[in-house]
Amino acid sequence: MTNHERMTDHERIAVLAHDRFPDDARAAVELVRYGRPEVVAVIDTARRSPVTSQLVRSLPRIPIVRRFDDVDEAVDALYVGIDLAGDGRTADLSEPVRRDVRAALDAGRDVVVSGTGFPVDDPAFERSTADGGGRVVDVGAPPPDRSGGASRDAGVDAAVLLTVGTDRYVGTSSTAFELVDAARGRGIDAALVPTSRVGALLDERGASLDRLPTGRVHDVIDGLIRERGERRDLLVVEGRGAICHPGSSGQTCGLLHGARPDGLVLCHSAGRELMHGYDVDLPSVAAHVDLYERVAAPVAETAVVAGALNTMNVATPPAAREAVADFVERLGAPATDPLRFDADAILDAVDLGCGGPERPN
Repeated sequence: MTNHERMTDHERIAVLAHDRFPDDARAAVELVRYGRPEVVAVIDTARRSPVTSQLVRSLPRIPIVRRFDDVDEAVDALYVGIDLAGDGRTADLSEPVRRDVRAALDAGRDVVVSGTGFPVDDPAFERSTADGGGRVVDVGAPPPDRSGGASRDAGVDAAVLLTVGTDRYVGTSSTAFELVDAARGRGIDAALVPTSRVGALLDERGASLDRLPTGRVHDVIDGLIRERGERRDLLVVEGRGAICHPGSSGQTCGLLHGARPDGLVLCHSAGRELMHGYDVDLPSVAAHVDLYERVAAPVAETAVVAGALNTMNVATPPAAREAVADFVERLGAPATDPLRFDADAILDAVDLGCGGPERPN
């Protein structure tokens, strides 16, 4: 079952992260961090600690147990918080993963996945589904093709913000997540437009771009924005990678042209000088600003209105603030590290620079 057939309404969940929490379980970490839905337990056979906060200080204190049957509190679903088959092949699930998926389905609980490779049609899971009443729900599946040349002439009232990067792994996803939460904290009716398997788990009405042909990205993002644009004040589109990076430039261009954003938030990692995976100098921050605005211009007059600096590798808060100040100077716009500090500087700029102007069809 995909998210486009039936949406879930889970409120309390357990997160499956066997043998990988926290270092190789990004989806699990983000689910715990944002508590959307509420996480009551992380399941990990390795169980390197009894609680999540002892492994990642910034996380809330959530119990870690070794199997689904050890979860003490009632849950609506089991969310798979690890990448089972990143190369697109059907995953060869370990026995602990199979055991806990069957246990959840047998107990009538949904199993929610978003990445590639999960064997949704596995006979053992189908038997458990039939016997227990649980469902396997794929929230990262691409939506069906939309017929014709759909446009936004029905109206998109929300301001649309897109996070973009100077490189891969600089924080385009976490910045989007933080912005949505911070905006809601201000009473702004904001929603995430998820584009990754992690984002799809946090907010199911999205799609994992890794499962889309590059040529469909702009159309899918356009459709996701139109679906919710009339009901919100602010939509934050989760960015993917960077326009200059060979591994993500196609997705990034598709996002720019599909989202047609009112504003861009440029994300950068402090101290990053070489392109991830390549012995190639990164273009300057100013060059990225110019490039993003010019590539977007044929379909959307937009601007970089703020920046987000990932200071994870900066040792102290004072040093991180100095790095942010330097980034502000190079960017020519307000900036912050929304994970380390807060997102106020970005939201203030969005209020001024993303007023939701009339958008081209």
